[in-house]
Amino acid sequence: MATKISEDTNIQLDLKTIAMIVGGAISLASMWFTLQGEIQDLNNKIESFSGDEFVQKMEFQLKDELIRNNVIQIDNATKELKEDIEENKESIKDLENKVYKR
Repeated sequence: MATKISEDTNIQLDLKTIAMIVGGAISLASMWFTLQGEIQDLNNKIESFSGDEFVQKMEFQLKDELIRNNVIQIDNATKELKEDIEENKESIKDLENKVYKR
């Protein structure tokens, strides 16, 4: 059996529940306005951001990434060369010992 809700329907809420409902509504409203303000700030930043500035930033980032990758590759190649030099030194010592019978 369904209860009919009309103007004569009585609802009883304690003070704690009413405070929670009001607090939740205020919290949601403040969050909404804060988000709207942040969105507006971001829109203003996007509008004031010139195309040339964007290209310069992007160009800088790409060049920086390229340089960093080159440095890493050079470092790896240097490590490999050092290992090869050490192996060659050992081979030369072995050959010298064989030739000079040390």
